[in-house]
Amino acid sequence: MHKLPPLNALRTFEAAARHQNFTLAAAELCVTPGAVSRQINALEQYFGIRLFVRANRCVTLTEAGRRYFAAVAAPLAEIARAGTVLDHDHGGKVVVDCLPTLAMHWLMQRLPAFRLAHPDILVDVRTATGPVDTRQPFDLAVRRDPAHFAGLTATPLMTEWSVPVCSAEFARLHHLETLADLGRVPVLHIRARADLWPSWCRAKGMAPAALGPRQDVDHTFVAMQAAEDGLGVAMVPLIFAKRLLKAGRLSCPLSGAEAVTGTYSLLRPATPPTAEAEAFARWLAAECATAPPSES
Repeated sequence: MHKLPPLNALRTFEAAARHQNFTLAAAELCVTPGAVSRQINALEQYFGIRLFVRANRCVTLTEAGRRYFAAVAAPLAEIARAGTVLDHDHGGKVVVDCLPTLAMHWLMQRLPAFRLAHPDILVDVRTATGPVDTRQPFDLAVRRDPAHFAGLTATPLMTEWSVPVCSAEFARLHHLETLADLGRVPVLHIRARADLWPSWCRAKGMAPAALGPRQDVDHTFVAMQAAEDGLGVAMVPLIFAKRLLKAGRLSCPLSGAEAVTGTYSLLRPATPPTAEAEAFARWLAAECATAPPSES
Protein backbone atom coordinates (compact mmCIF):
# COMPACT_ATOMS: atom_id res chain seq x y z
CA MET A 1 0.00 0.00 0.00
CA HIS A 2 1.43 3.39 -1.00
CA LYS A 3 1.97 5.98 1.71
CA LEU A 4 0.08 9.24 1.40
CA PRO A 5 2.10 12.07 -0.17
CA PRO A 6 2.46 15.37 1.75
CA LEU A 7 -1.16 16.53 1.88
CA ASN A 8 -0.43 20.26 1.78
CA ALA A 9 1.73 19.70 -1.30
CA LEU A 10 -1.06 17.61 -2.84
CA ARG A 11 -3.64 20.36 -2.25
CA THR A 12 -1.24 22.90 -3.76
CA PHE A 13 -0.63 20.68 -6.80
CA GLU A 14 -4.38 20.33 -7.43
CA ALA A 15 -4.88 24.13 -7.38
CA ALA A 16 -1.83 24.79 -9.57
CA ALA A 17 -2.84 22.11 -12.08
CA ARG A 18 -6.42 23.36 -12.23
CA HIS A 19 -5.35 26.97 -12.85
CA GLN A 20 -2.24 26.08 -14.90
CA ASN A 21 -0.72 29.02 -13.07
CA PHE A 22 1.21 29.27 -9.78
CA THR A 23 0.13 32.87 -9.09
CA LEU A 24 -3.58 32.08 -9.37
CA ALA A 25 -3.10 28.98 -7.21
CA ALA A 26 -1.34 31.16 -4.63
CA ALA A 27 -4.27 33.59 -4.60
CA GLU A 28 -6.72 30.74 -4.03
CA LEU A 29 -4.65 29.25 -1.21
CA CYS A 30 -3.74 32.64 0.33
CA VAL A 31 0.01 32.01 0.06
CA THR A 32 2.80 33.44 -2.09
CA PRO A 33 3.69 32.06 -5.55
CA GLY A 34 7.05 31.09 -4.04
CA ALA A 35 5.29 28.94 -1.45
CA VAL A 36 3.34 27.21 -4.23
CA SER A 37 6.57 26.54 -6.12
CA ARG A 38 8.19 25.04 -3.01
CA GLN A 39 5.22 22.74 -2.38
CA ILE A 40 5.27 21.56 -6.00
CA ASN A 41 9.02 20.91 -5.73
CA ALA A 42 8.42 18.89 -2.56
CA LEU A 43 5.81 16.74 -4.31
CA GLU A 44 8.08 16.22 -7.33
CA GLN A 45 10.90 15.16 -5.03
CA TYR A 46 8.55 12.81 -3.16
CA PHE A 47 7.62 11.00 -6.39
CA GLY A 48 10.97 11.51 -8.11
CA ILE A 49 9.30 12.82 -11.28
CA ARG A 50 8.56 16.16 -12.89
CA LEU A 51 4.91 17.23 -12.71
CA PHE A 52 5.23 20.67 -14.33
CA VAL A 53 7.33 22.18 -17.11
CA ARG A 54 8.42 25.70 -16.17
CA ALA A 55 9.39 28.13 -18.95
CA ASN A 56 9.20 31.92 -19.39
CA ARG A 57 6.94 32.53 -16.37
CA CYS A 58 4.52 29.87 -17.69
CA VAL A 59 3.86 26.41 -16.31
CA THR A 60 2.30 23.40 -18.04
CA LEU A 61 1.65 19.91 -16.79
CA THR A 62 3.91 17.11 -17.96
CA GLU A 63 2.28 13.90 -19.16
CA ALA A 64 2.85 12.43 -15.68
CA GLY A 65 1.38 15.57 -14.15
CA ARG A 66 -1.75 15.29 -16.32
CA ARG A 67 -2.25 11.66 -15.32
CA TYR A 68 -1.78 12.47 -11.64
CA PHE A 69 -4.15 15.45 -11.76
CA ALA A 70 -6.82 13.31 -13.43
CA ALA A 71 -6.39 10.74 -10.65
CA VAL A 72 -6.50 13.12 -7.64
CA ALA A 73 -8.95 15.86 -8.71
CA ALA A 74 -12.13 13.85 -8.11
CA PRO A 75 -11.09 12.38 -4.72
CA LEU A 76 -10.09 15.82 -3.45
CA ALA A 77 -13.42 17.24 -4.59
CA GLU A 78 -15.19 14.44 -2.70
CA ILE A 79 -13.24 15.32 0.45
CA ALA A 80 -14.28 18.97 0.03
CA ARG A 81 -17.92 17.95 -0.34
CA ALA A 82 -17.69 15.67 2.69
CA GLY A 83 -17.37 18.72 4.92
CA THR A 84 -20.95 19.69 4.18
CA VAL A 85 -22.21 16.93 6.50
CA LEU A 86 -20.78 18.94 9.39
CA ASP A 87 -22.11 22.32 8.34
CA HIS A 88 -25.15 22.18 10.61
CA ASP A 89 -22.90 21.56 13.60
CA HIS A 90 -20.78 24.73 13.48
CA GLY A 91 -22.64 27.29 11.34
CA GLY A 92 -21.40 30.86 11.04
CA LYS A 93 -19.74 30.32 7.65
CA VAL A 94 -20.34 31.47 4.09
CA VAL A 95 -18.50 29.99 1.10
CA VAL A 96 -17.96 32.45 -1.75
CA ASP A 97 -16.78 31.27 -5.19
CA CYS A 98 -15.11 34.29 -6.82
CA LEU A 99 -12.99 35.10 -9.86
CA PRO A 100 -9.30 35.17 -8.80
CA THR A 101 -8.46 38.66 -10.05
CA LEU A 102 -11.62 40.15 -8.58
CA ALA A 103 -10.82 38.51 -5.24
CA MET A 104 -7.21 39.73 -5.30
CA HIS A 105 -7.84 43.34 -6.31
CA TRP A 106 -11.31 44.14 -5.00
CA LEU A 107 -12.94 41.70 -2.57
CA MET A 108 -10.10 40.85 -0.17
CA GLN A 109 -9.36 44.48 0.72
CA ARG A 110 -13.02 44.96 1.70
CA LEU A 111 -13.42 41.83 3.83
CA PRO A 112 -12.03 43.40 7.05
CA ALA A 113 -15.05 45.74 7.04
CA PHE A 114 -17.41 42.76 6.80
CA ARG A 115 -15.57 41.03 9.64
CA LEU A 116 -15.97 44.09 11.84
CA ALA A 117 -19.70 44.19 11.11
CA HIS A 118 -20.19 40.41 11.39
CA PRO A 119 -17.47 39.00 13.68
CA ASP A 120 -19.30 35.66 14.05
CA ILE A 121 -19.37 34.89 10.31
CA LEU A 122 -16.36 33.25 8.66
CA VAL A 123 -15.99 34.05 4.95
CA ASP A 124 -14.37 31.23 2.97
CA VAL A 125 -13.28 32.71 -0.37
CA ARG A 126 -12.57 30.12 -3.05
CA THR A 127 -11.33 31.32 -6.42
CA ALA A 128 -11.92 29.76 -9.82
CA THR A 129 -12.20 30.79 -13.46
CA GLY A 130 -14.74 29.56 -15.95
CA PRO A 131 -18.24 28.27 -15.17
CA VAL A 132 -19.30 27.85 -11.55
CA ASP A 133 -18.71 24.23 -10.51
CA THR A 134 -22.08 23.34 -9.02
CA ARG A 135 -20.65 20.01 -7.83
CA GLN A 136 -18.65 21.91 -5.22
CA PRO A 137 -20.33 23.26 -2.07
CA PHE A 138 -20.80 27.05 -2.11
CA ASP A 139 -23.24 29.66 -0.84
CA LEU A 140 -22.62 32.48 -3.32
CA ALA A 141 -20.61 32.98 -6.49
CA VAL A 142 -19.50 36.00 -8.49
CA ARG A 143 -19.05 35.83 -12.27
CA ARG A 144 -19.00 38.29 -15.18
CA ASP A 145 -19.49 36.14 -18.27
CA PRO A 146 -23.10 34.84 -18.61
CA ALA A 147 -21.64 31.70 -20.20
CA HIS A 148 -20.18 30.91 -16.77
CA PHE A 149 -23.43 31.25 -14.78
CA ALA A 150 -24.09 27.47 -14.98
CA GLY A 151 -27.85 28.01 -15.03
CA LEU A 152 -27.85 29.74 -11.64
CA THR A 153 -30.03 32.69 -10.67
CA ALA A 154 -28.01 35.87 -11.31
CA THR A 155 -28.39 39.31 -9.74
CA PRO A 156 -26.33 42.19 -11.22
CA LEU A 157 -23.81 43.53 -8.70
CA MET A 158 -21.68 46.17 -10.39
CA THR A 159 -20.68 47.55 -13.75
CA GLU A 160 -17.14 47.00 -14.94
CA TRP A 161 -15.35 50.04 -16.39
CA SER A 162 -12.05 49.59 -18.19
CA VAL A 163 -9.34 52.02 -19.19
CA PRO A 164 -6.08 51.93 -21.20
CA VAL A 165 -3.07 52.08 -18.86
CA CYS A 166 0.70 52.25 -19.22
CA SER A 167 3.66 53.61 -17.31
CA ALA A 168 4.00 57.37 -17.04
CA GLU A 169 7.39 57.14 -18.75
CA PHE A 170 5.92 55.17 -21.66
CA ALA A 171 3.20 57.79 -22.11
CA ARG A 172 5.79 60.58 -22.08
CA LEU A 173 8.16 58.89 -24.52
CA HIS A 174 5.37 58.09 -27.00
CA HIS A 175 3.48 61.38 -26.56
CA LEU A 176 0.17 59.67 -25.77
CA GLU A 177 -2.49 62.37 -25.72
CA THR A 178 -5.45 61.23 -27.84
CA LEU A 179 -7.24 57.96 -28.59
CA ALA A 180 -5.81 58.06 -32.11
CA ASP A 181 -2.30 57.79 -30.61
CA LEU A 182 -3.07 54.17 -29.68
CA GLY A 183 -2.59 53.32 -33.34
CA ARG A 184 1.17 53.82 -33.18
CA VAL A 185 2.14 52.07 -29.92
CA PRO A 186 2.17 48.39 -28.82
CA VAL A 187 -1.08 47.28 -27.18
CA LEU A 188 -1.30 44.41 -24.70
CA HIS A 189 -4.16 41.93 -25.14
CA ILE A 190 -5.22 39.57 -22.33
CA ARG A 191 -6.07 36.06 -23.52
CA ALA A 192 -8.31 35.48 -20.49
CA ARG A 193 -10.19 38.72 -21.33
CA ALA A 194 -10.20 38.77 -25.12
CA ASP A 195 -13.36 40.90 -24.95
CA LEU A 196 -11.75 43.98 -23.36
CA TRP A 197 -10.18 45.81 -26.30
CA PRO A 198 -13.09 45.04 -28.73
CA SER A 199 -15.67 46.19 -26.14
CA TRP A 200 -13.74 49.36 -25.44
CA CYS A 201 -13.26 50.09 -29.15
CA ARG A 202 -17.00 49.69 -29.80
CA ALA A 203 -17.77 52.13 -26.99
CA LYS A 204 -15.33 54.66 -28.44
CA GLY A 205 -16.37 54.20 -32.08
CA MET A 206 -12.93 52.92 -32.94
CA ALA A 207 -12.03 49.90 -35.10
CA PRO A 208 -9.85 47.32 -33.29
CA ALA A 209 -7.75 47.15 -36.46
CA ALA A 210 -6.76 50.79 -35.83
CA LEU A 211 -4.84 49.80 -32.69
CA GLY A 212 -1.07 49.50 -32.74
CA PRO A 213 1.05 46.31 -32.81
CA ARG A 214 -0.45 43.53 -30.72
CA GLN A 215 1.23 41.61 -27.91
CA ASP A 216 -0.67 38.85 -26.08
CA VAL A 217 -0.37 37.87 -22.41
CA ASP A 218 -2.34 35.29 -20.43
CA HIS A 219 -3.82 37.15 -17.48
CA THR A 220 -4.80 40.59 -16.20
CA PHE A 221 -2.06 40.74 -13.57
CA VAL A 222 0.55 39.95 -16.25
CA ALA A 223 -0.83 42.73 -18.46
CA MET A 224 -0.64 45.25 -15.60
CA GLN A 225 2.95 44.24 -14.84
CA ALA A 226 3.89 44.44 -18.52
CA ALA A 227 2.32 47.89 -18.79
CA GLU A 228 4.15 49.05 -15.68
CA ASP A 229 7.41 47.75 -17.17
CA GLY A 230 6.90 49.84 -20.32
CA LEU A 231 5.99 47.10 -22.80
CA GLY A 232 2.86 48.82 -24.07
CA VAL A 233 -0.69 49.93 -23.28
CA ALA A 234 -2.99 47.46 -21.55
CA MET A 235 -6.78 47.56 -21.35
CA VAL A 236 -7.58 46.81 -17.70
CA PRO A 237 -10.71 47.04 -15.51
CA LEU A 238 -10.41 50.04 -13.20
CA ILE A 239 -11.25 47.95 -10.13
CA PHE A 240 -8.03 46.00 -10.70
CA ALA A 241 -5.79 48.91 -11.67
CA LYS A 242 -7.01 51.42 -9.06
CA ARG A 243 -4.25 50.81 -6.50
CA LEU A 244 -1.46 50.90 -9.10
CA LEU A 245 -2.89 54.09 -10.59
CA LYS A 246 -3.09 55.71 -7.16
CA ALA A 247 0.48 54.66 -6.37
CA GLY A 248 1.74 56.12 -9.66
CA ARG A 249 2.95 52.74 -10.92
CA LEU A 250 0.45 52.94 -13.77
CA SER A 251 -0.92 55.93 -15.63
CA CYS A 252 -4.00 56.67 -17.74
CA PRO A 253 -2.77 59.51 -19.97
CA LEU A 254 -5.91 59.75 -22.12
CA SER A 255 -8.78 61.84 -20.77
CA GLY A 256 -12.30 60.41 -21.02
CA ALA A 257 -10.92 56.97 -21.83
CA GLU A 258 -13.18 54.95 -19.50
CA ALA A 259 -15.73 52.60 -21.06
CA VAL A 260 -18.12 49.93 -19.79
CA THR A 261 -16.83 46.41 -20.53
CA GLY A 262 -19.13 44.17 -18.52
CA THR A 263 -21.23 43.50 -15.43
CA TYR A 264 -20.41 41.35 -12.41
CA SER A 265 -23.31 39.27 -11.08
CA LEU A 266 -24.03 37.46 -7.83
CA LEU A 267 -25.07 33.82 -8.34
CA ARG A 268 -26.94 31.60 -5.89
CA PRO A 269 -27.37 27.81 -5.79
CA ALA A 270 -30.79 26.21 -5.87
CA THR A 271 -30.66 25.32 -2.16
CA PRO A 272 -32.26 27.71 0.38
CA PRO A 273 -29.76 30.38 1.52
CA THR A 274 -28.36 30.39 5.02
CA ALA A 275 -28.65 33.45 7.25
CA GLU A 276 -24.89 33.94 6.86
CA ALA A 277 -25.15 33.90 3.06
CA GLU A 278 -27.98 36.42 3.12
CA ALA A 279 -25.99 38.72 5.40
CA PHE A 280 -22.96 38.56 3.10
CA ALA A 281 -25.09 39.11 -0.02
CA ARG A 282 -26.66 42.23 1.50
CA TRP A 283 -23.25 43.57 2.55
CA LEU A 284 -21.76 42.88 -0.90
CA ALA A 285 -24.63 44.64 -2.66
CA ALA A 286 -24.19 47.66 -0.37
CA GLU A 287 -20.44 47.77 -1.07
CA CYS A 288 -21.09 47.81 -4.80
CA ALA A 289 -23.83 50.43 -4.49
CA THR A 290 -21.72 52.88 -2.48
CA ALA A 291 -18.60 52.71 -4.67
CA PRO A 292 -18.10 55.38 -7.39
CA PRO A 293 -19.60 54.12 -10.70
CA SER A 294 -16.26 53.85 -12.50
CA GLU A 295 -14.44 52.42 -9.47
CA SER A 296 -16.93 49.84 -8.21
